[in-house]
Amino acid sequence: MVYIPHDKFARKARQEGYRARSAYKLLDLQRKFGLIKRRDRVLDLGAAPGSWMQVAAQFVGDKGKVVGIDLAPIQPLGSANAAAFQKDIGEEDFIGFLEKQGFKAFDVVLSDVAPNTTGIKERDQALSHELSSRAFEIAIRLLNKYGAMVVKVFEGPDTPELIKEAERHFSSVKLIKPEASTKGSKEFYIVAQGFKGPDR
Repeated sequence: MVYIPHDKFARKARQEGYRARSAYKLLDLQRKFGLIKRRDRVLDLGAAPGSWMQVAAQFVGDKGKVVGIDLAPIQPLGSANAAAFQKDIGEEDFIGFLEKQGFKAFDVVLSDVAPNTTGIKERDQALSHELSSRAFEIAIRLLNKYGAMVVKVFEGPDTPELIKEAERHFSSVKLIKPEASTKGSKEFYIVAQGFKGPDR
């Protein structure tokens, strides 16, 4: 993570030991919605460099578990309640891979996944939607009943469709822009709670 000196959240992350300023996005959502509880099992997609894992590990406590996944390597947190794997969430065997590691169900699924941008607006929005949809698909497969999901989206023409789909599966769905999100960005988070039942 490259800390930008004039960015207050980057400075705060450095001072408080978080790996990236994005930690404050999840802390904001946690404060507002109480997503993560003690003893929860949390799946963090697009977890590198590990700041959301750090936050989640604080809230699940010693009896909970946080599993982080990313294409990029994630340095170990040095905590018994957190595990990281280098894996492509788009692979067909992804859920099977998790099951082989002993992780068959989660209480919370987080996704801060973002595509490598091309600079072409329509293409970038399509790539983002593809990743958001995949994260949503994984959540539906792996969440326990009454579980929660947070998925990053870059607002575009496909966003309403994703929200509508989330409303079919969750009792509460909100589109939120955390305070730590960069001003002017189209980054939002779908916060869905009260999962109606696992698709497995």
